[in-house]
Amino acid sequence: SHESAARVFGCFFLGLAIGAAVAAWLLPRVRRPWRWVAAADAAVIALSMPAILLPWWTQGLWPALGQESLQDWRGGLVKLLASILVVLPPATAMGATLPFLGAAILRGHARLGRHGLWLYGANTVGGVLGLTVTVLILLQTLGSGGSMWAAVVMNLLVVALAVGLDRADPAPGLTPQAPARQPAGVRGVQRWAAFIAFVSGFGILAFEVAALQVVMLIAPLSFYAPAAILMVIIALLAAGALATPVVTRWFGSAERAFPWVLALTGLFSVLTPVFFFLVIERGGDVSPMPTLPAWMAHLTLLVLLTLGPAVLLAALVFPCTLAWLSDAGADPYGRRWGWLLAANGLGGLLGAEIAYRGLLPWLGPHVTIGTVGLMYAVLAVVLLGQAVDASRRAWLATGGALMVSLFIVSTWLQQMPLVNPHMGFNLIDHRSGREGTVAVIEQRDGHRALLMSNQYMLGGTGVRWDQQRQAHLPLMLHPQPREVAMIGLATGITAGAALSHGDVEDLTTIELSPLVTDLARKHFAEYNNGLFEDDRSWIVIEDGRTYIAATQQRYDVIVGDLYLPWGPGEARLYSIEHFIAARGALRDGGVFCQWLAMYQLTPQQFETIAATFQQVFPETHVVINGFSTGQPMLALVGFHHGEWDWQAIAKRTERGRRDGLKDPLMRHVEGIELLYLGRLETLTPQGLNTLDNMRIELDAGRQRITGDPGGKYHFGRRWHQSLQHLPVDWRGRRGDRRKAPLTLDLLAAEALPTRQRDRQKLFDLHRRLPAALRGDPEGDASRWPGDRRVLDGPLRGEPGG
Repeated sequence: SHESAARVFGCFFLGLAIGAAVAAWLLPRVRRPWRWVAAADAAVIALSMPAILLPWWTQGLWPALGQESLQDWRGGLVKLLASILVVLPPATAMGATLPFLGAAILRGHARLGRHGLWLYGANTVGGVLGLTVTVLILLQTLGSGGSMWAAVVMNLLVVALAVGLDRADPAPGLTPQAPARQPAGVRGVQRWAAFIAFVSGFGILAFEVAALQVVMLIAPLSFYAPAAILMVIIALLAAGALATPVVTRWFGSAERAFPWVLALTGLFSVLTPVFFFLVIERGGDVSPMPTLPAWMAHLTLLVLLTLGPAVLLAALVFPCTLAWLSDAGADPYGRRWGWLLAANGLGGLLGAEIAYRGLLPWLGPHVTIGTVGLMYAVLAVVLLGQAVDASRRAWLATGGALMVSLFIVSTWLQQMPLVNPHMGFNLIDHRSGREGTVAVIEQRDGHRALLMSNQYMLGGTGVRWDQQRQAHLPLMLHPQPREVAMIGLATGITAGAALSHGDVEDLTTIELSPLVTDLARKHFAEYNNGLFEDDRSWIVIEDGRTYIAATQQRYDVIVGDLYLPWGPGEARLYSIEHFIAARGALRDGGVFCQWLAMYQLTPQQFETIAATFQQVFPETHVVINGFSTGQPMLALVGFHHGEWDWQAIAKRTERGRRDGLKDPLMRHVEGIELLYLGRLETLTPQGLNTLDNMRIELDAGRQRITGDPGGKYHFGRRWHQSLQHLPVDWRGRRGDRRKAPLTLDLLAAEALPTRQRDRQKLFDLHRRLPAALRGDPEGDASRWPGDRRVLDGPLRGEPGG
């Protein structure tokens, strides 16, 4: 979840800060720093083992906790402790490495203000290369677990190199130093330097999380877009470090450079959303490219043009602090710069948290970026006020930058759009938070929908009958579905449909995003069947995979909604670990139904998910949600010690008629039969989707941004052709194969454009429909999942017919 990702992020930066502080405290007493470099990297290896073995040792964690404890303070505490145990110790060892390395290299032969900046820059360049190799090569070939083992090998090489340098070093090492009392002026410089280092970390991370949401308004949701943005930011941090000596020489000193650097950082930060939309409106986009590296290079260029000026200027602030500290004689050889690294890391942690928890929900991403820019501009004025030789030109520049920034934030940034104004949407409401921007929009036809990050629909009223059928169909497969769990809320239309079934006594809906829940409650209440008021309904804000793994309740039916396969983290709901947990959460005879958006999956991705599902549910059945070929949906259905029972389904459809269901297909067993494709034949898996290989998430994200995404997925005639080759035994409820041609013919008709559909063929399909469907006056023909003329007849179904 976004909350857990933030905890990991926070623990990482806190660990870096603690490690740097510990190293700074130890350095005056250290004689042979290369040994400490080796020890720190060896500690990284040892302390990373809980992370590497995470899927193994956490298997029993959530079941032992239980779903009730998961949702109260105990669940939050366990998650926090797990993040601390996994992330904080190795991050602390990583944070100590650079100060020890600086002591080993800078001791008595170099100065922090020059050579220390080169060292800091080189370390940051290494971060860019490490991230690039991991994203483009290691994760693709080794998965996440294998990539971590590759990092272990790299750390082992560093340990061996540091040990070798220690043995080869002829110098006796550093002379231990007792803490000395610094002159008052130097202590003042140290305090200001620590404060500026803190502000630098705060500003860069707050800017980053807000800017990421702005870029993700146009960049496809995937693992790769945030990775590319992070690469750019780290690269610019390195560039800032390497450029600092030039900047300080140009201004004469780091102290004189500070106000100018901070003022320009503030001004360009405020202008970043303006630059971004100017570039986008003039043709800048992130369209698919032939290869993943080409696409990432394209996004990198876009980010450099729009975010680059502000980030590069912000990247000068911390290195200038190091140079100022060295110029003042406070730490010429870098023995105390660990304290600055600690302050910088702590600032980054708080900057990200305050931006996520306060600024983004309150101000939105554009004004949040502007607020960060104002912070830099105000600091520039404050620092100039402390200078004894501030020039009139400097005062005019910093004051002007502050006034211009304030004007832009209060005017232009307030009017920046969160949805594409050229798409004809009417923005009704929106929320911003960790998961991005979620908007309620009204389309040209009057239908409402939830729009995620300006690019992905989370459902809407225009397709509400299809969404309701996602709940109706799996509930028809159980003789008496009393306790039901729905993984995914969106608008609440699917989950609310379950309340139409009189047998349902308890409905648990699990939703990851509180923003989505809030908007569904406020704007879709008339469509989700009293989901938020019904006494039978419970809404749980939690990661669906974690909740199902933790629950001690046993359900009759569990339904997995449509998950975006390339959405960060979402494909883990297609993992074998999740399917095992879902089976364990079913009663005997229970049904697990996993819906798949086939229009977002390649054949290979579908086969991987199906093979993974089949490993847990050996007898897997396949159903479709309707005859539409534009956005076809297919479900994998498995039973826990149960089987497909047509007699029970007939009784359930009869009960559905008594409950007042209007969907023509859900009112009759013959309608269910039209949607049933058969039992999936045994697949030979080429690879399964697991928590530690990210197979679906990585491949789906890569396919989405390379080549022709639309040409890889199942829809239109390609969907009809794919079904003909689907490895299922096309058998009806009588064990024959007679019903398969009708289902395929219905799909074939839907694959044609409306104007090409022959009325005589539609009439033939109408006559071939089961009599129960054609002769049901209580069925609502508008809910037919396809051309309604097939149900009504070619004349009655036409306007005015």
